[in-house]
Order: sequence, then C-alpha cells, then structure tokens
Amino acid sequence: MRYWSLQPEETEEAHVRIVTGSDPTSDDPVSQDVVAALRDAGDHPLMDSFPQGAIFAFDRDLRYLSAGGHGLEDVGLSRSMLEGRTISEVFPAETVGLIEPLYRAALDGTSTTWDVPFEGRTYTQRLAPVTDAAGAVVAGLGFTQDVTEARAAEQALRESALQNRLTFEHAPIGKAIVELDGTWRQVNAALCELTGYTEQQLLGMTFQDITHPDDLDLDLDHLGRLVEGEIRSYQIEKRYVTASHQVVWVLLSVALVRSEEGAPLYFISQIVDITETKRQYQALQDLTAMVAHDLRTPAAVVRGFAELLEGRAAADPQKVRDYAARIAASAEAMMVLTDNALTATAISDGHVAVRPAAVTLRGAVDAAVRAADLGATSVDTEALDDLAAWVDPVHLGQVLTNLLTNAAKYGDGRIVVSSTSAEGRVRISVTDDGRGVEPDFVPYLFERYSRSAAARAGRQRGSGLGLHIVSDLVTANDGHVTYARSALGGADFVVELPAAPHGPLTDR
Repeated sequence: MRYWSLQPEETEEAHVRIVTGSDPTSDDPVSQDVVAALRDAGDHPLMDSFPQGAIFAFDRDLRYLSAGGHGLEDVGLSRSMLEGRTISEVFPAETVGLIEPLYRAALDGTSTTWDVPFEGRTYTQRLAPVTDAAGAVVAGLGFTQDVTEARAAEQALRESALQNRLTFEHAPIGKAIVELDGTWRQVNAALCELTGYTEQQLLGMTFQDITHPDDLDLDLDHLGRLVEGEIRSYQIEKRYVTASHQVVWVLLSVALVRSEEGAPLYFISQIVDITETKRQYQALQDLTAMVAHDLRTPAAVVRGFAELLEGRAAADPQKVRDYAARIAASAEAMMVLTDNALTATAISDGHVAVRPAAVTLRGAVDAAVRAADLGATSVDTEALDDLAAWVDPVHLGQVLTNLLTNAAKYGDGRIVVSSTSAEGRVRISVTDDGRGVEPDFVPYLFERYSRSAAARAGRQRGSGLGLHIVSDLVTANDGHVTYARSALGGADFVVELPAAPHGPLTDR
C-alpha cells in the first residue's frame, strides 16, 4: 500500500490548539444527525465523481466517515480502505505525526491548506470544520486535488518574471517601460547612469522632459504612427539632455504593447549610448576631409614644381635647387601624414613592437627639430640636460616630431624644450607660447581623431592622430604623457620615460 508523505506548506493560523478528551456533542441528536449524514455521503454521486481529487469526512475520533473521488485511486487508496477507519489505522506513524495536528485543528474550528508532494505529483489538501445548526464543530471535511500542472505553471511564471526582471534591471543598455503620455513607468540602472537622474527622479518625469528640443517632434511623430498602427516599431537616433546638462546621443528603439483587444497599453524602449560613436564618426569625417586636403596640397606643390623643372627653369641651377627643396618639403609633409596614419593603424591592431635602447635626449630632440616642418618657429633647448632614456629610438623620434609640429602649429613662434630626471625616470617638456587647450577639451586630448572645436574652426588643419600616437607610443615604452598650461601661456606636454642604464648611447 502507498501512503501520503505530507509536508504542510502554510496554515491560516500560526498556532493550532490540539483537542483531546471526550466529544462534548456526542449525545446531541442534531450533531448525531450531521455525523450520520456525513457517513452516508460516500454514496452521493458528487463524492464518487469528484474529478482529479478526493473528498473525505472524519469524526472527532479521527475516523473517516466517508470518502470519494477519482483522486483516491491515484494515491493507492479507496473508499473501503478509508471509511470506518482512523488515520492511525490507514497511515504509518510517520504520516500520522504530520497530519494529526492538522486534522485536530479542523475539529478545533481552524481551516488549513497545504501542498503535498507524492510520487512526482503535487496535491493540494484542504481541511475545514463541519458544524451543526448550533455552530458546534461535529466533524472535519477535507478534499485533495492534483495541482501538479498548475503549480508547474505558477513556478514557470515566477521564474519567467524573475528572469525578465533581472534582465531588465541588469541590462548593459538603457531599458524602460513608458506610459502612453510619456511618463516613465519603469527604468533600469543603465538608463539612470546614462541620463544622470536617479530612478525616483525619472519616474516623476516624462521622456519629453529630457529629450533635446530639436529631436522631440521626430520622436513624437513616430510614437503617433506607432499608436495608430501604421508601424509596429521604430528606431531613431536622438539626443537626451542629462541631469548635468550634457548632451548625449542615443539609439532609441521603441515598440508598443497592446491589449488582447488591440488597445494601446504602454511602450517598451531600449536606449543605447552612441555618443562616442557619433563623435568618432564625426572625427573620421574630419580626418577624411583633412587627408584629402593635406595630401592634395603638397601633391599639387610637387606637381607644379616638377612641371617648372621640365621647362626653362631647368637651365637655372639655383631655381633647380630651390624647386627641389620645395618638392622635398612637400614630400616630407606627405610622409609625416602617412606615417601617422600607419602608426595609428598599427597601434589599433596591437602590432607595435618596442625595441628599447639608451637614447640621448639632446640627440633625439635635435634630430626631431631637423625632421619636423617648424617654419619660422624657434626652438630653445638650453634647458635640455645631458640625459638618456631607455626607449625605442624610432618611437621617441615620432613622439618628439609630433609634439614639436603640434607646438609650431598652435604656438606663436617660440618652443622651449627642457628635461629633468628623478628616481630612475627622465622627463622631457615641450612648451609653446600659444593659447593652450580649451579646458573642456582636455579630457579628450589624447583620444583618436579628437580635435577641439577651436582647432576645427581655425585655419590649421590636423588629423586628430598626433597626440593619440604620442600617448600610445609613450605608454608602450613604459612611460606616460601629461598636459598642463605652460608658463608661456600655451601648452606644456611632459613625456616621462625610464632612464637609460649605463652603457652605449644613441641619438636616434
């Protein structure tokens, strides 16, 4: 015979008083009639036909008065095995120990409900008191029902809800549920971080409150088409104004959730921060335009002077030397631009090899001054000490060339190069007398393709690669570069590198 293994899940009352002693209503004719009716209930069609479960009644002696239902057979029981027997006669002591307090609780007037696992299925059992006309408890009534599928569905729903909640809360991109009027109903941490507002602040606002005014009409137009059923979803690029009044670009994807009847309920939004992507794209456009211009200009110079050399100027040795020098200068400008582009690509691909050697700073600076196109700018190297750095000579040459070129481009005619050493490190300072860097652009100074608004608006062209290359090459050589406003009023770039150990030195 199979028996129930009962584990009470929950009761309506925290404490159950166990009733013992004689039955106070055993001599009451009314109570006796109720008990008799319960004893005959097993023959009732409702008892016998109860689907997916069983119904039973028991008296104050915990004796089954009647039982019925298709569920009895599912657990290895029958009416004949229950009716007229006490729970102690039907079930083993272990099971009785579990169910007796609950049975007596029903006889004491307390209803209970719990789930019972049995042979891979789950059954819910409910016990309740049976009272006579005077309200006295004369027996207990219970029923059990197979709820395996229902409990599995509930568990799946809970797990799905938990999974959705965790996915929503911990998503690396902004997610939100938005009311039809634009009020934020639910937002995740990524959206709060993106906008700079707390969750409570956003929930008290609408998306219209933080949308850039120039982008609001576009967003509202798409929402209107979504509500009208013209489109199922949409994706646009737009701007938000953050809590700190900064403008961020986002890629917004929106879908509308409707009821079963088709009525609009709320919007689901995904928000991806594309500010850096937009900035990089703009910088790449600037670079493309710059390369096209800066390569075209020296190429035109080369072509022009080459044509002159083909003509009558070829007979004048001085003109030949002058034109050749201009052709060489233009070719050098194209080489610098090409070298920077190739170096930036190599750095990005992780293909930069470092071959350090002991390099004298003075020799490296002199070589860079000769290689750079500094025009009429003067270079003061009096404060350059006889120090040596442990660095890749080619990398140091490109770093110094870029810094000197940058100083000549944005300075006002004077560059000062100096050096110091301390604790096994050497520092090279390249200072100009220009206007320096705008404070709000300093955080982006060494980023790839980055150029300030003033630089883009000015006559001086640039790729936005020079300082990026400086930073990456210095870092690759176990050093770092910093920027500060110089005593001359312009920019002061300081490169720090490991000092060279004693040994053979090189200027390049």
